[in-house]
Amino acid sequence: MVWLKRAIKVKLGGFTLVEMIVCLAIALSLVMLGTVEITSYREQLILNNTAKEVKSSIEQAARFSIIKHEAVTMMYQPQTKKIVFIGSGFSQQIQIAPTITVFGLHGRTVITANGMLAPQTITINDGHHSQKIKIQMQWGRAIDE
Repeated sequence: MVWLKRAIKVKLGGFTLVEMIVCLAIALSLVMLGTVEITSYREQLILNNTAKEVKSSIEQAARFSIIKHEAVTMMYQPQTKKIVFIGSGFSQQIQIAPTITVFGLHGRTVITANGMLAPQTITINDGHHSQKIKIQMQWGRAIDE
């Protein structure tokens, strides 16, 4: 019974207010670090997907023009952030995300009935990162840089 009375008298320490605030600050900083990384990853993912979509659409329009022997016109509309492909029997639109800017597409670009397109470089930028697509359609290729 004596040992029980001694055990009751022993004070068990707990977290003080300062220790609790420090632990909370560390936990919040770890959560915020993860949030920043997720945001950066999301921006990079949107940029990569936009570049792949533009590249595949150009290649698809070129294949269509070769198969059907018809020219396809590609137009970039910076006000609405759209890339429009128009041809006889071919129509496609790409909606670009509001945070993305496209450089290198000026006015109307024509993909000939042979599937040829004047060589050019398209730069897709999100303010932090950029990707370049080299159009070498004289040789039948669009390559990432």
